[in-house]
Amino acid sequence: MVLFQWLLNAGKINALSFLDRDALLLIMNSLLLSATVALLATVIGTACGFLLYKTHLKGRRIYLLLLIVPILISPYIFAVAWKDLLFLLFGGAASVYSTAGVIAVHTLIYFPLALLITGNAFTTISSSLEDAGLMITSFRKMVFKILLPLIRPAFTSSFLLILIFSLSDFSVPAFFGVKTFTVEIFTQFSAFYNYNAAITKSMLLVGVCLILLLSEARYLSAAAFFSVSTRGSSSKVYEMPDKRYFFHAAFAILIILSMLMPVFILLYQSLSGREIVLDSAWELLKPAVFQSIKLAFWGAMLISIIGLYAGYRQERLKSPFINILLLILFILPSTILGIAFIRFYNRPETGFIYSSLFIVLLGYIGKYGFIASRITGNGIRQIPVSLEEAAEVLGVSPVSRFIKILLPLLSPSLFVSFVLTFVLCLGELGTTIMVYPPGTELMPVKIFTISANAPQALTSSMALIGLLITLFFITLFSMAGRLIFNRYSHG
Repeated sequence: MVLFQWLLNAGKINALSFLDRDALLLIMNSLLLSATVALLATVIGTACGFLLYKTHLKGRRIYLLLLIVPILISPYIFAVAWKDLLFLLFGGAASVYSTAGVIAVHTLIYFPLALLITGNAFTTISSSLEDAGLMITSFRKMVFKILLPLIRPAFTSSFLLILIFSLSDFSVPAFFGVKTFTVEIFTQFSAFYNYNAAITKSMLLVGVCLILLLSEARYLSAAAFFSVSTRGSSSKVYEMPDKRYFFHAAFAILIILSMLMPVFILLYQSLSGREIVLDSAWELLKPAVFQSIKLAFWGAMLISIIGLYAGYRQERLKSPFINILLLILFILPSTILGIAFIRFYNRPETGFIYSSLFIVLLGYIGKYGFIASRITGNGIRQIPVSLEEAAEVLGVSPVSRFIKILLPLLSPSLFVSFVLTFVLCLGELGTTIMVYPPGTELMPVKIFTISANAPQALTSSMALIGLLITLFFITLFSMAGRLIFNRYSHG
């Protein structure tokens, strides 16, 4: 409803005003940048997915855990870290503020998404197909002639999702000083207050995203993302002892580049100034940190409930309408979603929402509701319908069946849904910076806005604190999940 209202209002503006040469050239350059990121990230993620899901590589579970951490952390934190690193290495503005920096950061952030999607696709391939292929050809040809064609939908969807994510993100290009279409929309709306230009350019970007969505909507609407599997896999797993040292070295390099190096650079920059500014950074961030944690908690609660409802309707009632709506909101660039909320709620009858933190929660739901829907939907899909049918025969009411059968079996999926959306809400910047009400301090917005005029050491210190807080909650929830569900499984 918000999106349709926004489009109707936007239609009053000259519909052809966004078709000027500069706008089209900018969207083409942005698409080229994002396509490069998507190709690199998907290839790297697919290779990692094969090694972690299809081989007996020692330590693969630890590798998987470490490699998916970057996708849970807000991109602006990595942008600060890598900008600091490039500045230390090269010093000159030409090397720091470059498209190559954006491509590198986006690739390292988004390749875990391809790893998860293609890795899940590898596990669904029947071992009988692989055995038949190995009987008539070599292992390498079997991989390229059988395995890779079978995961083509997952590969294509990974490419499109990463392309959309890269195209939608404005924080990394903004930190590197690279002009992309999303940065231009944000600048026109927030800096120049040129609302007509921002809206008309947004229409073009929405059109591009919807075209990309329609090409793979059927697969994306059922994409696994982060799934909690309760079933075994019939897929074949291989031993590759002759190349294990090479694979270990490759994973070590990836982990260093995607996780350890940003932490080290932020720590180095925080401690390398004339005075240690971590205390000052914490004092500046402290009010925003607690406000962000509170909002992330309530946002994750609401998102998990909505995701449960949408997932249940799709998997049990075969009604995908809500899931498709969440998918459309999911692929919309954050800045455009923020503009849509502003135009819809900035009116007398809805002013109480526009001026309250509830509009931030609505932004969280729009951005991450689809992820929760797919996590719980995949969990519901793995629960045999026969359990509910047996209870129905015994006269158990639908509400009792849902509470006593589905909810206990779905508890791992609901827990993962809550944890993942909590961490994502904690670092959400794109929509939040557009809609947060006056007088509100949120951690991502505070770090982003202060970076323009603050000393580099202070910006790095604030980003480091944000990173450590995120890692703290990831570790805390991981330990809590193991404790709870180990007891649950042995109870």
